Amino acid sequence: MAILMGLISALCWGATDFLAGHTTRQIGVARSLFYSQSFGFLVLTVWIVSHPALFHVDTNGFGLAMAVLAAVCNLVAMASLLKALSIGKASVVAPIVSLYGAVTTVLSVIAGEPITTMAVASLVLCIFGASLASISKSSDGKPEAPASIGLGLLSALMFGLGFWLQGAFAVKDLGIVDTLWVYYLVAVVVLLAILIRSRNLSPPRGSIFALILTISLLSLCGFSALAYGSGTGHVAIVTVLSSLASAVTAVLGFAIRGERPSVPQWIGISIITFGVVSLKLTSGIATG
Repeated sequence: MAILMGLISALCWGATDFLAGHTTRQIGVARSLFYSQSFGFLVLTVWIVSHPALFHVDTNGFGLAMAVLAAVCNLVAMASLLKALSIGKASVVAPIVSLYGAVTTVLSVIAGEPITTMAVASLVLCIFGASLASISKSSDGKPEAPASIGLGLLSALMFGLGFWLQGAFAVKDLGIVDTLWVYYLVAVVVLLAILIRSRNLSPPRGSIFALILTISLLSLCGFSALAYGSGTGHVAIVTVLSSLASAVTAVLGFAIRGERPSVPQWIGISIITFGVVSLKLTSGIATG
């Protein structure tokens, strides 16, 4: 069951990232994010209301403050990811963004957690793979757009910081459900303010609206599969398999959009995927 849940999580998140790039190209980052996050916020709120025992926001304020700070980081990361996917190749951007695991590991080490030789080797692989994937030219002879690489790296950095803040502080005080709800709340409020100021709040229509709902459902499905799989006690297995989401996005970009990374880029993408999986596996062993 843990293996199945990990694979479901990877498929859902990989498809989410790929589809999100398409919606962003159609209606922009802010609108795409606002309506997808609003739907997620609505679904999670309804679920919490029907299960009130799960909602217990920390009263001392520290856990809540860390959850809000993490939410801001993750929102910046999401916006950077969508913009990068809208202007670059999903098959290159997604693996670079998956480097957030390396960022989280580095922050954990700085905070005093021990690190294994295997983890250090995995970090080196991640950095080398990212360099190869971003610097090499595609099969059409053109390098990946510098802006998409920069935004992908920014997304990885902010996801790494956001997830570290959640894991080290917010989840310990609030729990997973409350921390996720705070993220959705912060995202909806910030994005609503941006859209009101720019007078660009009109809802998407037709197929784009349906696509946004699909993205929201896939994202929630990915989180649910990860949480359910972790509940089986095999956290390392579920987490490692869920990290294959970037590989799913890369395959979708190749198969559907006709993206053709060069051989060096494919090697870099493969090295990143292997490094991220190894990093999460060693982290799971160390903590398990």
